[in-house]
Amino acid sequence: MSTVIIVDDEMPARMHIRSLLSAHPDFQIIGEASNGEDAIQLCQERQPDVVFLDIQLQDMDGFEIASELIKLPKLPKIVFATAYNEYAIEAFEYSALDYLQKPIKDIRFVRTIERLREELKASEEEALKKVQLMLQRHLEINHKKQKITLEKDGKLFVLDYKDIIIIETEDRNTKVISSRGEFISNCPMGDWEERLQTHGFFRPHRSFLINLDEIDQIVLWFNNSLQIKMRGYKDKNIPISRNKLKEFKELVGFEG
Repeated sequence: MSTVIIVDDEMPARMHIRSLLSAHPDFQIIGEASNGEDAIQLCQERQPDVVFLDIQLQDMDGFEIASELIKLPKLPKIVFATAYNEYAIEAFEYSALDYLQKPIKDIRFVRTIERLREELKASEEEALKKVQLMLQRHLEINHKKQKITLEKDGKLFVLDYKDIIIIETEDRNTKVISSRGEFISNCPMGDWEERLQTHGFFRPHRSFLINLDEIDQIVLWFNNSLQIKMRGYKDKNIPISRNKLKEFKELVGFEG
């Protein structure tokens, strides 16, 4: 009997995996978690043989959790679930670990179970090497993804994400203010936020996205509101929406 923990922040997704596992009585579910912190604690306490792990949780991603799981006395076999092909194609092509693309199909799940049965026979050392290889590959891929190419005056400029200081809406476009100049992009603000929010960027207001590492000052404003001044752009006051105020304070450790 192999023990299983399911980690996903969506209840329907956990129920779906539970339902699929019900057809395989040699796998017993011993716990579920909806966030990374609980997942790590649960795995520490129960030492499962297998963890079905969603790649994108609210508090951390699956790779961060995997980097903690490899420290456990008993290393579980990790099966990732993802709604995005990019992770599957890039990260898992170079490792023997398995992944399931959402929505999970029954026939694909059966192949995963068969593979797990084989992997559960592998040695602890071999399993550890597989996880370490996957994490190393993820770091390499993640580094490659931290660049963006923008056009200005008929020339193409390749920027690191860390070069970007502010992105703001401008008419129907967005303006990218960076250490290498300003660029106009037709990429919507929502797409910028989705791309950069896991790289130290925060959207304090619907019209702005900022690099948290480039904040210079926080200015007290009217009615207990705050505004932000960015390094090198102190003449530009960036407002913080009321519904983003608490999150911002937590991000920058503001106790006021």
